Amino acid sequence: MQSTAICEPHLEAACCDLVEELVRRRGSARLKVTGFSMLPAIWPGDVLTVQRQSPESLRPGQIVLYRRKKKLTAHRIIGVSAGHLVTRGDSVPSPDAPVGWDEVVGRVAGICRDGRAVKMQPSFFRGAGAWILRRSERCTRLLLRWRAALQRLTPIRGGRYSHVGRVAG
Repeated sequence: MQSTAICEPHLEAACCDLVEELVRRRGSARLKVTGFSMLPAIWPGDVLTVQRQSPESLRPGQIVLYRRKKKLTAHRIIGVSAGHLVTRGDSVPSPDAPVGWDEVVGRVAGICRDGRAVKMQPSFFRGAGAWILRRSERCTRLLLRWRAALQRLTPIRGGRYSHVGRVAG
């Protein structure tokens, strides 16, 4: 019997393979986000719809899902060159290493947050928020704490909120 630490990388690779295969064969896949490099556009827990897209048709401003070293990453395209893309997370100060067209899984076509579709069009406020988060790790931590506090609130009748405590386990 293998330990969990040894199995985990194999599971991650298998999940990457599955997503890549779904997009290739079916044209799209949905997956849940775990990271926070795309704040404020994409939050941890959001569900992305990724569609198959030819790399040649990708443009700056779009969000792509790419695979590198047994890991899937969704980042915004900031530049397109012959044979590769330049990407960066919205809240990350420096760009990623160039993404080869063979690493692109697909384009993020939709974002679902708390069961509702999120607009993907850039806005002034989202751009300003990303600019601040790229320059301040402290602001990023505060934003994540604020979001977690809001998620602990459960809506009740009349538009008021009631605090739901955590269960210790």
